[in-house]
Amino acid sequence: MNDSDTDTGLEENGQTADELPGDSAAETGSGAAGEVEAVDEPEAGAEAPWEPPTEEEHRELLDIRDKAAMIVEQLQRTTAEFENYKKRQDREAPRARAAAVRGFIEGLLPVIDNFERAVESAESQDGDGEGLLDGVRLIAQMISKLLQDHDVVVVETDGRQFDPEFHEAVMEEEVAEGSTGDILEVHEKGYLHGDVLVRPSRVKVAKRVEGDGDEAGSGQEES
Repeated sequence: MNDSDTDTGLEENGQTADELPGDSAAETGSGAAGEVEAVDEPEAGAEAPWEPPTEEEHRELLDIRDKAAMIVEQLQRTTAEFENYKKRQDREAPRARAAAVRGFIEGLLPVIDNFERAVESAESQDGDGEGLLDGVRLIAQMISKLLQDHDVVVVETDGRQFDPEFHEAVMEEEVAEGSTGDILEVHEKGYLHGDVLVRPSRVKVAKRVEGDGDEAGSGQEES
């Protein structure tokens, strides 16, 4: 078979040398590859791939972060200061009320003293001042109730030894019996508001002396 017969046979079969089966397969493969590449391309409306922020955008983000941190810190500081203020108010309010009550008591004490003196004076008289005495007693009871309602009590003196924390010695009397420091008489009552001394009791105290006039030891009983 010569070359001319080969060429003729290919042409008669409707295929040229450029359309050999191998070439067709290559074209088919190329077409498939092209279809795969088309699938990998993003569809219309799909999200664009993430790209890192530019330097300017990065600086803006850092600035926003710093401002947010500063605002949070300011809010925390303000909250802490407000809580501390509330605690101070809670601590100081009772003290302020107690100080106000003590001021009220101090102003009322001279009135009490005068009422008690009036009662004593009326009791020492015969008959005439009975009505006045009853009225004064009633007022004294009302004042005493008022003090009790405000947690005010009288400093104890009956049967007590002189205590400089609660008593003030205004007079001293020599005695042959008893002990030095015994409270003999109360000139003005002392008052406590809670555990705070508003006014000490003003008292006359004993000074123990022996029969020859020498002072005995403080607190010693007569042998």
